[in-house]
Amino acid sequence: MALNVDEDRAKERFEEIALKHHLDPEILQRIMLERNKGYNNAEIAERLDLNKNTVGKYVSALNTMSDEDLKTLLLIIALIGAGAFLLAFAATMMKTSEGN
Repeated sequence: MALNVDEDRAKERFEEIALKHHLDPEILQRIMLERNKGYNNAEIAERLDLNKNTVGKYVSALNTMSDEDLKTLLLIIALIGAGAFLLAFAATMMKTSEGN
């Protein structure tokens, strides 16, 4: 099954959600990618050369986002190049959430 994805629209949607939560889209994407690799906040701060408080702010924002916004962000990251692992993770999250 092939997916037809408008990558530009996906990136625009990612930016819309990030800005809605007062977050820089580029930093948000980088933090989300590192979180999905299993790194904790301190490790992310070090790897991305960010302040620990900045990483904490972004992670806190992710934790308080609506399920819809979070799922959308995860799917977009998967679709624009983060790989099949994240796509599968996002799909699993959606199935789990729909079952509740």
